[in-house]
Amino acid sequence: MANVFGTPISSMTDSTIRAISGCVCADMEITAADRARAAIYLKAADMKDRNARTYVDNLKSEWGIGVSTLCLVYNATGNTIAYVGDHNFHGHIGPAPYPAKIENGQWGAILHVKTSLALAGSEAAVVYRGSTGKGTNCDFMMAWCNPWRRQAFNNSVWVKTRGVDHFARYSKENWDSLYAKLDVTRYYHSDAWEGCLSTISTGSATSPVVETIFTLEGADA
Repeated sequence: MANVFGTPISSMTDSTIRAISGCVCADMEITAADRARAAIYLKAADMKDRNARTYVDNLKSEWGIGVSTLCLVYNATGNTIAYVGDHNFHGHIGPAPYPAKIENGQWGAILHVKTSLALAGSEAAVVYRGSTGKGTNCDFMMAWCNPWRRQAFNNSVWVKTRGVDHFARYSKENWDSLYAKLDVTRYYHSDAWEGCLSTISTGSATSPVVETIFTLEGADA
């Protein structure tokens, strides 16, 4: 797909993954943790991170001036993650859709923009479904607040991983609670759950880059 970048780790031979992840026994089964470590190791291989950034920069140029959020999502969970839903607090997805599927070892690129003529910024959450290192399905959520008015606070980000459909069951009160967490300046956040580790970061620009990494605990060891 046009909005994902990099060669999936699944296309590599077992011996290559073993070498990257430090497996010394040729007959050991390749695990999600091994694939996750390989993905972390190859996070910038073949300029895939730069290619994803160039793509989202071009989306921004195509869309035009105004508050927007340039999101880069890296999957290092050891398995594929797939889009299951999103929630707009303010604004909407830009000229290209959310990546439907991001393979292990790939970057996904997203441009989210403010609504034209609205006195509000680019503020949303998106959920991807994947699995823990033990193979249990789970949902990964990333959220950002890129406000139009910045007198009270600047940009903010949040991540959370929970069981399947946890976020699909969110009520208005749940979303309001999440939005309240975003209603402060927070340039970095992380979340660990059931062996999964998610991190997200941003900057203070009016069209900042938001970088999210979904992985497993210990994958960068």
